[in-house]
Amino acid sequence: MPVFAIIPGTGRGSRIRIALYACVPAGCDPDAALGALRAYATSRQWTVTAALYDVGPLDRPKDRRPGLTRVLRLMEDGRIGGLVAPSAAHLAVALPLRSRAAGGFISYAEVVTP
Repeated sequence: MPVFAIIPGTGRGSRIRIALYACVPAGCDPDAALGALRAYATSRQWTVTAALYDVGPLDRPKDRRPGLTRVLRLMEDGRIGGLVAPSAAHLAVALPLRSRAAGGFISYAEVVTP
């Protein structure tokens, strides 16, 4: 399944650059999940630099989730300092994080995705 990027917005006056990530079931609107994550990040005044998602079940292997791979690469490269996801289940296939990515933070918005 391809990865789709949503044009990122920004938080107000934030210095913390983050990415949004969700894995959404086929046929569901990723804008709803990413919109809830964006609202969560913006309320904390974080700057959203990327909003990525994959389509498919949560147990899809990491090598078949290009959005997750890209988000982890952004963390490893230091281009983002954190990641916001709906819950740990969206990242379970990638945990534990590799050492360079482990320097960033993960925040779970605990939003319900379709």
